[in-house]
Amino acid sequence: MSLVFICMSIHLQDLYVQLCLEDNKAPVSVYAFAKAAGITESEFYNHFASLDALESDLFRSWWAEAVSMASAAEVYSSYSGREKMLSLFFTWIEVLRKNRSFVQFVKSKHHSFPPQIPAWLKPLREQFMEDVKPILHESIGTKEIVDRKYLSDKYVEGLWVNFLFITDFWLKDQSKGFEKTDEAIEKSLHLSFDLLGKSALDTALEFGKFLFQQKK
Repeated sequence: MSLVFICMSIHLQDLYVQLCLEDNKAPVSVYAFAKAAGITESEFYNHFASLDALESDLFRSWWAEAVSMASAAEVYSSYSGREKMLSLFFTWIEVLRKNRSFVQFVKSKHHSFPPQIPAWLKPLREQFMEDVKPILHESIGTKEIVDRKYLSDKYVEGLWVNFLFITDFWLKDQSKGFEKTDEAIEKSLHLSFDLLGKSALDTALEFGKFLFQQKK
């Protein structure tokens, strides 16, 4: 993929955001948008299959930017899984802050961030899963979180729900500098990792298993 191609894709996304905010509505068609961009409709399809696909890819690219920014820190590789997720969530909100008005526009357009996965969130979710699964796998390896039969593969789903909660919380946050969102990130992720780690329930189950084995 050439640099020119990538730059054009970014230009189209930036223009889409600009037009949505200026007109308070999405472009009515690919034809109208391509005309505003000074390209043909055919050229547009070289980059995106539709305007919805363009919009969806914006959120995926912003998450990818957050991952790139967070992982570029020298200390990132030495972080625990909990610390890596905290860094990613904080950086995600930092990236979104530059586009808050557009994110609010999209939320109003789609009403909310629902539990089910609508088409416009799927590219973001796929990228999120791809980036977070290795962190969880590493955390299991270091015993930071517990490898639970039938449950470990679902851990990433829990963090995805946490991610949606934080994004929606931030959009509603009216505190100075979004201080409440920072607090929500810390409290929710600490709770998530505390639940994924060894808990009193695990200890009770192990003890119950021990007692059962003594009766054999």
